[in-house]
Amino acid sequence: MGKQGLIAGTALALAVGGQAFAQDSEDRATYITILGTYSQIDEDRSALGNIDDAMGVQFIIGQQRASGLGFEATLFGDVIETGSGNGTDYYRPGLGLDLFYAFGDRKGFTPFVLVGAGGTYNDVFPDSEDDYDWYGNAGLGLVTGPLNKYDLKLRAEVRYIYDNFQDGYDDYRAGLGLEIPLYGEPKTIEKIVEKVKVVEVAGEGLGDADGDGIVDGKDQCPNTPAGTRVDGDGCPLGDVVALNGVTFETDSNRLRPDAVTILDEVAEVLNRYPEMLVEVAGHTDSVGADAYNQQLSQRRAEAVVEYLVGKGIAADRMTAMGYGESEPVDSNDTKDGRERNRRVELRIKN
Repeated sequence: MGKQGLIAGTALALAVGGQAFAQDSEDRATYITILGTYSQIDEDRSALGNIDDAMGVQFIIGQQRASGLGFEATLFGDVIETGSGNGTDYYRPGLGLDLFYAFGDRKGFTPFVLVGAGGTYNDVFPDSEDDYDWYGNAGLGLVTGPLNKYDLKLRAEVRYIYDNFQDGYDDYRAGLGLEIPLYGEPKTIEKIVEKVKVVEVAGEGLGDADGDGIVDGKDQCPNTPAGTRVDGDGCPLGDVVALNGVTFETDSNRLRPDAVTILDEVAEVLNRYPEMLVEVAGHTDSVGADAYNQQLSQRRAEAVVEYLVGKGIAADRMTAMGYGESEPVDSNDTKDGRERNRRVELRIKN
């Protein structure tokens, strides 16, 4: 198996994996990992040449559940150094599946252990010794929290590998690289949402009997007293407005497409009352470290402010504040409760 075959196989596995895992939800983390690897090779392979170590690359597509359990499909390729006197290096591509348990939720520093198996092809010299066989591995490693606004993470791991090639060999591999979260395709959906919004506006009525700025055809709270601040449905605003429907990509401050229409309505309300000052408050559930949750809620609140500024709302009218997991509105012991606790609120300050 040549280098071209290894590259083609890598591309195919990544394309299939990307389609299979592109959809994500709040109760699981889906990601792709690229590692550079160094392997200490079993000295019993010396019959094949002066072999010491191997350099390689490893591609992983994985998914972790909220419980910490998960699985990873891995594609790797090793170049086994044989020294200058042996004429050619050896190649060992392989494909496998690992099960793992993570001691964390990948929002912050997360150690993990893994075990798995797969198949390899040992391409050696002479060619008559080439063969397909199976391997098993076990290991441990860690993933850091996000390193930048794109949520890239650093991953390090070590593995013991039993390669059943010939008489069986015991190898050790260390890997270091980046973990990259996978998401869907928000841009196309965003365009469709905007078109639907235009149709809705076109169908509104024209009258405004109570003078609150909301036409009668859309006013769900008619006859509000003069001077009352109202939301997009014509109902009085309270001191705290829950922005239901404003959600984010998993473990990220990237707004989901369905948040666009909600925030556009918020911008309309703020434009209607130019003197109104607000705090955008971000909240999370209790899964993960307190410090990381506070940081994530702050970044999400800032993302909402940034979007509203882009809609023409003056930045000095808004403040962003992250409260992390400190102000739950429901139990964090259930999936529905955690979903309600992951929220954004608009707090009116005057």
